[in-house]
Amino acid sequence: MLKKLQSLAWYFQLAIFSGIALAIFGLFFNFVTSGVRAETKEIEEQVAGLKQQNEAARIASQRINEFRADYQRKQEEYEELKALLPEQREITNVLQNLQDRARSTSLTLRRFSPKDDFQKDFYSGKPVEVEVTSTFTNLRQFYEELAKMQRIVSITDFSIKQTPDQSSNRTIDAQFLLTAYYVSAEKLQQNKPAAPNAAPNAAQNAQQPAAPAPAK
Repeated sequence: MLKKLQSLAWYFQLAIFSGIALAIFGLFFNFVTSGVRAETKEIEEQVAGLKQQNEAARIASQRINEFRADYQRKQEEYEELKALLPEQREITNVLQNLQDRARSTSLTLRRFSPKDDFQKDFYSGKPVEVEVTSTFTNLRQFYEELAKMQRIVSITDFSIKQTPDQSSNRTIDAQFLLTAYYVSAEKLQQNKPAAPNAAPNAAQNAQQPAAPAPAK
């Protein structure tokens, strides 16, 4: 075998020995680097997994921020509703305030008769039949005072006629149904927005991505 190689031209011998050297180097390189390549592949898989976890954490964190913003809006709406709709225990004070406003605008209250309450989906109403004697100017002023009230009230079934015995402060008789709206404590509690849940661990760790384990 050796004699055959020696009998070949020098460039054939060079090509054969070069091929053998490359094969030996390839085997050696594969043996030495196989462990490193395995660890590299494992680290790449860990990095890919961590990227997925961090993306999920980012989405969860974004959703939590949306929930918090929505909760803040609902909380503000809830506080506004509380201001506009008194609780049932406050309705007596509201009715007394309405009577005081009528008297302050020089209306003569001839009738102020509360009727049975009615219930809607969320709120309740206290209708009151009202009859007054006044002037157009004073009656308009009373309605303007009602429009400025923080509480929700409405005027329906309105009628007006001239009073028989007129004077400077008595020219019309008016009657209308005044309704003061309120909310029960139970309904108010039912519509109170629930606080958002605590942030999950994934969202808490979203700002601190985990690092892959170092290669051994």
